[in-house]
Order: sequence, then C-alpha cells, then structure tokens
Amino acid sequence: MRASLFTADELICDPLYRRLKEQLVASTGLAYYEDKDAQLAQRIGGRLSQLGLSDCTSYLDVLSNPLHGPAELDALIAGIAIGETYFFRHREHFDALRDVVLPDLMARHRHDCCLRFWSAGCADGPEPYSLAILQKREMADRLRGWQVAILGTDINRHSLARAHRGEFEEWALRSTPQEVRRDCFRQEGTRWSLLPEYREGVSFQYHNLVEHPFPSLVNNLAAFDLIVCRNVMIYFTSDRMRKMILQFYDCLAPGGWLLVGPAEPNMSCFKSFRTVNAPGVTLYQKPDQPFSALEANELPANMPAFSFDSPGGNLPAGLPPQREEVPELEYGLAEVRRYADRGAWEDAARCCEGLLKKELLKKDKANSRVHFYHGLVLDQMQRGIEAERSLRRSVELDRRSVLPHYYLGLLLRSRGRPAHAARSFEHVLELLSGRGDAEIFADADGITAAELRKLVTVHIEMLRDRA
Repeated sequence: MRASLFTADELICDPLYRRLKEQLVASTGLAYYEDKDAQLAQRIGGRLSQLGLSDCTSYLDVLSNPLHGPAELDALIAGIAIGETYFFRHREHFDALRDVVLPDLMARHRHDCCLRFWSAGCADGPEPYSLAILQKREMADRLRGWQVAILGTDINRHSLARAHRGEFEEWALRSTPQEVRRDCFRQEGTRWSLLPEYREGVSFQYHNLVEHPFPSLVNNLAAFDLIVCRNVMIYFTSDRMRKMILQFYDCLAPGGWLLVGPAEPNMSCFKSFRTVNAPGVTLYQKPDQPFSALEANELPANMPAFSFDSPGGNLPAGLPPQREEVPELEYGLAEVRRYADRGAWEDAARCCEGLLKKELLKKDKANSRVHFYHGLVLDQMQRGIEAERSLRRSVELDRRSVLPHYYLGLLLRSRGRPAHAARSFEHVLELLSGRGDAEIFADADGITAAELRKLVTVHIEMLRDRA
C-alpha cells in the first residue's frame, strides 16, 4: 500500500480497517458511516496520506498515543463530521421559538428574568448566533433587562474555533434576510462578521454527546430552558437517539423545551414530553413537576457516587441508605444538586450558604467542596464575581482538588480572560499528571481522569487558536 495515496478500496481491504471504523463510530456515535465505507475510507485515507502512514495499524498507534492521539482524533473528526449549517435554517423553527416558546418561558421566568439555552451540535455557530439575533432583535423590547445565556457545543474543536471568531462566508447567510445582514453583520471582503452586541451572552464549549456525561452541573450542562439539537441525532442509531433524548429531558428545567430537526421526530422517543404543534414544526416540552426539598431519608436518583476522605467512604450501592449512614454534608450537597438540576438556583444557593455556616469552624476538604458547589451555582445565577471568589476559596482550601481549577478555567474563559483561564487549565493538567486514566473524581458526574485530561487539552488548544 502506498504511503502517499490511498484508494477507498485499498483501505477497506486493510485487515484493521474494520477495527478502526468501529472505534471511530463508538467514540463519535456517527452510525451514519456504518454502511458508507467508501466515504469513510476516503476521509481516513486522506489523514493517512497527510501523516505519511502506510496502514491502519500505524494509524491506530497514533490514535492511542496519549500525547498525539487526542489532537489527531480531533483532526479526523473535523474531516468526517457532518457540520454544514447556516443562519436561520428552517425559518419556521425560529418563528415557533418567537411565537410559542419564548413567550411561555418569559412568563415562567418573569420573577428572575434569566434564561438558559443550549445549542447541541452547533458546528461553527450559526444556530446559537441565530438564537441571539432572534432574542436581541425581534424581542428586544420584551427581553430588555433579561439575562439570556446561550451555550453552543460541538465535537469538532476546529468548528468551535471558527464559532468563537464569529466570521462567516456568504454561504452561511444564504437564508438570512437582507435587513438582518445589514443590522447584525459587517461585511469584510467575502466574509461577514457578526457585530459584538449579537455575540454577547453566547459561549462555546467542546462536548461529545456520545462520550461526555450530561446532565452535568460541573460541565455547565444542566437546567436549560431550551435545548436545540437539530439534524444531529439523524446520524446516530435509534438506541443512541433514544438515550440522548432522555438525557436532554434530564437537562431541562421543568417547563423547558426541546427542539429537534424535521427529520428526527420519532414519537416513541418523546413519550415523556408534552407535544406542541406549531406551523411547520413539532415542539417538545418537559412537563411541570412539583418539587420539594429532600425528605430526611431521601436521596435523588441521580446522586453521584461520592468518594471522599471521611468516615464511611463511598456510598453503598443499591437502595438509598438511611440518613444516619451518610454524612450530613453528603445529604446537603445532594440537595444542592437536586435544586440545581431543576434550575432552582436561589434555593441551591441558600442550601450552600447553610452548609457553609455549619462548616465554618472546620478546616478540611469538605469546606472546599461546599465552596466549589457554591461557585457553580453563583455562576448560573450570573453572579460572576462572587462565583469566582467562591471557586478561588475552594482552591485555597484544597490546592490538590482538580475540579475547582477546571471550573475556574471555564468561568474565566467565559468572562473574557483567556490568559487566566489557560493558567487554570494548566494547573489541572499538572494535578492530573499523577492520576491513573480510570480514576473518577468525586462530584465530577462520572468523568475519568483520561476524559478530563482530553477536555482540558482541547480547551487550551482552543484558547491558543483564538490568541
């Protein structure tokens, strides 16, 4: 086999092509390529030729290399991911958001005036930016004074780097009305730059819907009012789609909305939602559910498997233990998560403050964890200065704790301080250097050291791309 050029047929005949394909589909969920070997082999062959490799064995060796593998997987994903999108794709979806979804959410949040949106599989950003233009241009009067946070996530970090820049080719604006182009963009040669006021409140984050956990308070993926995931799940298996929809359900606050692509509805997958029909689109709403604080002997179903340096060790598996079997702090932190999962941020903050009062005279790691949770909650409440203060306090109390450094990096990046964010992420890598790949951290939603190491590496590379 030639090192400089491959045909698809040559690569498909490689003894390890099948293993490479299975590994790739498993890590990305792109079952779209299950029966499209010619297309996939052509793209993989391009990477082998570029690297000067002669077969799939040598390429698998590169992908498994802890130093170079993650970056090469990103490069391969950039070549195979289906990331084509454009502004105001399926205009009827945005009409439904304007006429049905946003009025409902505004009525629900009239007291706190805060909304959180997630664009999952956002490619290079037209979808989250379209949401920003919609709420800032077409609903500016009604949303004046509101805090609206829009998060875009994707598996392709190269697309995310372009999204951060907010610059687009003419093709991405093919469905954008002329008046929106005039009011929201600045043309620079053949490129269009989105004006700063329409980029404010929009952030981007690397996330793999297949490999990375969600909901996840630690990764800022919880209690959304709206999740938009269009033309993404059609590339996954039906089982993967069904699981993902349940995860989206858990990521929504009560009354939150899910919007999927026109080719994705499968009513058997949306039984937990209330179905709402609007002109040209089907919407899915999470029903309201009564909520009360935890009972004295109750633990939430999604409570993480804690691992902490205190009597009792890990929580026993199986049925929830009686309250006296679990330290009071664990019940308190579980209650914080329970409130946070439902978007009850004020209640979560009060719970943290109550725990801090109880732990005030203690000088151990428990105090660090409470400050960490308090920082997460305050960030969601748009109280960035206080959130940073709590996270830094958590770091001061336990400098070996990984998660406060990680989330502090996320917070600093979102607040426009890339150099400080990079330092926090570098601290995380230093702390991870002595950890085994399979180690799972307390409060990290099941993320392993290897997974966290990759996430942090991607964040650092994205910050460098923006510099």
